[in-house]
Amino acid sequence: MKTDNRSPRMKTVFAGGLAALLASSAAFGHKTFLASSEAIWPSGETVEVAMTSALEYPDIQFGLGQDRIAFASATVGGVAVEELAYAEAETSLTIRFTPSSTGLGVLAVSTHPRSGEIPPESIDVYFEEIDANADVQAAFHALPGSPALMRSYSKLTKTIFCVETCDGGEAAVFTPVGQALEFVPVRGEARRFALYQDSETLAGHRVMIHTPDGRHFDALTDEVGGFTVSTELDGEVLLSAIWIDLPDSPDGNYHSDQATMTVRLD
Repeated sequence: MKTDNRSPRMKTVFAGGLAALLASSAAFGHKTFLASSEAIWPSGETVEVAMTSALEYPDIQFGLGQDRIAFASATVGGVAVEELAYAEAETSLTIRFTPSSTGLGVLAVSTHPRSGEIPPESIDVYFEEIDANADVQAAFHALPGSPALMRSYSKLTKTIFCVETCDGGEAAVFTPVGQALEFVPVRGEARRFALYQDSETLAGHRVMIHTPDGRHFDALTDEVGGFTVSTELDGEVLLSAIWIDLPDSPDGNYHSDQATMTVRLD
C-alpha cells in the first residue's frame, strides 16, 4: 500500500464491504485525532503516531502537551504495549512505541478535562459547534439574565494500525477499551462500527464521517449503537461524535466528551 505523502495523515488498514447512510452537514468544531504516516509498520520498527487537534481533518495543526494525557493504551496482535514515549511539538504530540508482537493494533488516548467559561455572546455558537441537543440548550437558556456558560471537555481518540500483518489481535480491536465515549469496529461486519459510552452501546446518537478532501457526512446510530459507512466512501476517514452532559442544575458545569477514530476503508 502506498503512503500518502500529501501530509502526515493517518494511514490505517481496515476491511470494506456493505452500504447505507448519509446527509451532508457541518463539522463538529475542532477535532483531536491520531495520525500515522504508515498503514502497515514493519516488525521490530518503532511505531510513531501523531496526536493533533485541527478544525478540519486531516490537517495537522495544534500539538498537545504530554501533561494533557490522562489515559493511553496500545495493543498489537492482542499483546499490550508496555511502554509509550512522547515528544512534544508545535503541531502534534508524537507517541512512539516498539511492539514485541505483530498483527492488528489499536492505540487509544484520552485527555484530562479542561474547563472554562463561554461568554454569553458566544454560547449559541458553542452549542452549535459541539452539537448540543435541544434539552441541553433549553435548560441553559431558561436561566435568568445572561450568564456565562460553565463548561469542561475531554478528547477521546483511537486509531487502528497494523504491524507486519493485519491478521491477529482482532479481540482487542473489536472490544471497547473503556473510554467515556469511543468507536469500536463491529466484528464480522465490514464497514460497520458502534459507538460506546462507558463500554455500553449508545443508540440514536449522531455521528459524523470526515473525508480527507473536506467532506462531512452524517450518520445516526441504530438501536444497538451501530452504523454502516457507505461503499461510496473509500480510503481514510475520521469518525467523530460528541456527548454533552446535562448538569444536575442548569447553572452547573456542562461537560462534553468528543470521540474520534481514524481508520482506512480498503
